Amino acid sequence: MNNSLRYLLGLLSLLLLLLFPACNRTQLINAFVPPTATSMATLTPTNTATSTPTATSTATATPTQTPPPTFTPQPPATPSPTLPPTQTPSPTATYPPPPEEVHVPILMYHYISDLPTDADYIRRGLTVELDNFETQLQYLQENGYQTILLRDLYDALAVGKPLPEKPIVLTFDDGYKDAYEHAGPLLAKYGFVGEFFVLATPAHFEAEHYMTWKEMAELAASGMSIQGHGRDHYDLQGRDYDFLVFQILGIKEAVEAHTGQPVTFFCYPAGKYDDAVLTVVESAGYLGAVTTEWGATQTLENRYTWPRIRVQGEGTLETFAGVLAGLEQ
Repeated sequence: MNNSLRYLLGLLSLLLLLLFPACNRTQLINAFVPPTATSMATLTPTNTATSTPTATSTATATPTQTPPPTFTPQPPATPSPTLPPTQTPSPTATYPPPPEEVHVPILMYHYISDLPTDADYIRRGLTVELDNFETQLQYLQENGYQTILLRDLYDALAVGKPLPEKPIVLTFDDGYKDAYEHAGPLLAKYGFVGEFFVLATPAHFEAEHYMTWKEMAELAASGMSIQGHGRDHYDLQGRDYDFLVFQILGIKEAVEAHTGQPVTFFCYPAGKYDDAVLTVVESAGYLGAVTTEWGATQTLENRYTWPRIRVQGEGTLETFAGVLAGLEQ
């Protein structure tokens, strides 16, 4: 019902209310007022057929046709050129073939000090006094001798490493304190080097007349070579295997631990050895060893029994020079 009709009905109802008595007003109003939503809800519903919505079909997209891949012809593979093998040049020998033998004096010293007042004949024979020792070094320098180490001697025989024209090795047995106080400084003064064969037990207990480990380390740091002479100064002949290992390998490990430098040469105490000693020295990793036997001819075959020249304490410079001259003939 539109608004105009509602308006007209409203005016008509008002007019009737004015004209008719109150008792009839309610009936008249109900006759013209449309039913409310509540009154309509009480009416018996009429079965009205409800139409079922028809499903709307959704158009299915037509699949896009993927064109087949286009074949692109590949150019024929170009064969890689075959390169000729690289010619590796044969290595050039670093040194000439090693000699079968070399003539190198290995001098043997013990004490480098002044003689004590109570020195016996053994001590006198083993002691080269300071003035005499320096005179000998001056002689060696003036006559063209150049000191080398035992490793240099070994390399010359093993791989042909060249030696100076007049090589000589200076060795000092037993590790006495004067080696640190006198021998080392004098060697350095003349630009020489030396091999020092030391003992472990005196160093361990810091015996009065022997070098300490600290002094050995200082000598090694200055360019000198510290090598093995045994844990103690015992005759090694006729000993059992364990004793030999303790003495021979023990000194090697001890010196290496305190100096940080390799120990590759051994000096037999008092120059004494037997086959068992030689076997242990070699198996302990030493490259060679020195004896007290006289001589100056060194070979690779006798590297565990290299001979030396004992420098007599009571000898003169003329005696010293004469010995070296005789070795050169």
